[in-house]
Amino acid sequence: MMRVAALIFGSMALAAPMATPASAQSQERYERGDEQKIGTRFKRKAESPNVTDTRLMQKSVARCVVYRNKDLSRELLANSDTMRIDFYKVEDLDADGMFKELDVADCLGRAAKFRTLSIRMTMPLRTLRNLMAEEVYLMDQDDPLALSADAPEYLENRYYATGRHPGAVSTAKLSDCIVRHGTASSDALLRSRPGSDDENEAIDALSPALVKCAGEDIADAEISSSMVRTVVADGLWARMHYGPTAPVAAVEEETKDDDA
Repeated sequence: MMRVAALIFGSMALAAPMATPASAQSQERYERGDEQKIGTRFKRKAESPNVTDTRLMQKSVARCVVYRNKDLSRELLANSDTMRIDFYKVEDLDADGMFKELDVADCLGRAAKFRTLSIRMTMPLRTLRNLMAEEVYLMDQDDPLALSADAPEYLENRYYATGRHPGAVSTAKLSDCIVRHGTASSDALLRSRPGSDDENEAIDALSPALVKCAGEDIADAEISSSMVRTVVADGLWARMHYGPTAPVAAVEEETKDDDA
């Protein structure tokens, strides 16, 4: 499971938005690759101010998109997984059409206006979808999610736009497991500000769940706070949306590729 977890975190990192600061101060101590701990158990690359600023911008964009398009955002999440979106079931739009329908360009422009650094960002729709999971959860779940003692470890009624692609299924199972065994800490993580002490404390509190679900060797893997947050967001949204008694969704074989 450790190898699978490392691949999941790595694949999500590759799907992250490309963001380039147009102007920045010296980043020497970050470029050295200095490591710091995620909580007390996990290591990651030290996060530069530019990375934190980019993460805050990502969150602003996703929040803008979700609050402007609440129903469409819920529909998109319900007909997608972490790997792909089933466009046939969501307004029958392609990736470009979905970007326009969600007002992504305007939300990007508005978010950039309030940043201290000028940032050029491109955001694949798959990445935006995963960021939207956090914002829809926070929008629809006023109080921290609580699971019953007999809640299943894995949700068998998730919808897979990829026809149960191994990557999508593995990510879902990791997300389900972490949230099942660290529900309160998972919720606290999403309610924290990216790059904050509260975020680090929440990830620290998630250590037992991460070890249980990904294996002891996860402590030796280099993972970022944002990747943990993405996995947790998918798990919390799924628990909120499907629940233990939701009907099983039929898997459609024919889907459109997400080329964004």
